[in-house]
Amino acid sequence: MRARVEHGAAAGDPARPVLAIETVEDCERARHRIAALRDSTRGEDEEHELQALLDAVRGWESDHAARKGGERRRTP
Repeated sequence: MRARVEHGAAAGDPARPVLAIETVEDCERARHRIAALRDSTRGEDEEHELQALLDAVRGWESDHAARKGGERRRTP
């Protein structure tokens, strides 16, 4: 998976990772993980992961749409 992860002070919140998706395939993997997390009982760590994945997918979609001239796919 090609994605960048920051933790701690660099992420702005020591408990929450910040992800940056770099490929279309990784965006799809993130969508599948989001669906799995939404369908499960989540603890604090999983909730942080879910929020980080949602932010990463939104960021990917925004960047990707800007490069494609405004087309946008719905965030899970």
